[in-house]
Amino acid sequence: MNFSEVQVIGEDETFRGSKSRYVWLFGGIFIFLCFLAMHYSTSYLFLFFSNSGGIPYTLISYQMVLSIGPFMTMIASFDIVSSETETGSVRYILSKVHRSSFILGKFLFLLLVFTSISSGIALISLIYQYSGGNTFHFESIILFWISSSLYLGCFISIFLLISILSTNNKISFTMSVVFLGILIFFILQGNESYLKYITPFFYGIKNMEFMKGFPVEAGYLTVFESLFSMFLYILVFLSMSLIAIKRRDF
Repeated sequence: MNFSEVQVIGEDETFRGSKSRYVWLFGGIFIFLCFLAMHYSTSYLFLFFSNSGGIPYTLISYQMVLSIGPFMTMIASFDIVSSETETGSVRYILSKVHRSSFILGKFLFLLLVFTSISSGIALISLIYQYSGGNTFHFESIILFWISSSLYLGCFISIFLLISILSTNNKISFTMSVVFLGILIFFILQGNESYLKYITPFFYGIKNMEFMKGFPVEAGYLTVFESLFSMFLYILVFLSMSLIAIKRRDF
């Protein structure tokens, strides 16, 4: 792996890649949907939260990230490698750069996009809290940003691996939908099932109760465990992607 090559791949994807505009477009749609959720939530949530420090805009935003974030990351990343495999351009690229640099550059591009999306959603939430005169919890905004970025990063690493293993976009999309469906099925089995531990949903949901206020005492350990687990989740799937690309015959 060469870090300069990783940087070149990442910058090329961000500023000149054919997929860049497509990904940023869906990122903008993602932010807009979260904005709509916060904007129209005021009409009914005020009845429930008017006496408890105001409407929890951070919580509303986080719920949107948890629910539609996986689908947005799937749309943006399912063909990140398979499209180049299908056209054959991956052979030319891999003749110029290391395979690990190629994958890490792709991953960092997608992570940059969705970290930027998390930042945009956090900023909108901050503006709504300030304009509404609600109790200001800057720590919760930071927690939202970190947790959302790692949560979305988990799904990026999953769909990146699927895209590497697929020979064309149709197969990659189908496998991504099926795998996401399996993860949703696992989390719906409830807290009694051990299957929840292999889904990013479980670790993301653990932080939801802290979005109205930063955790105290024992809550810090729960947050740390959740964030660290998502970080490990990303490392596991990213490592699998690096192994897969090295063994893949193009």
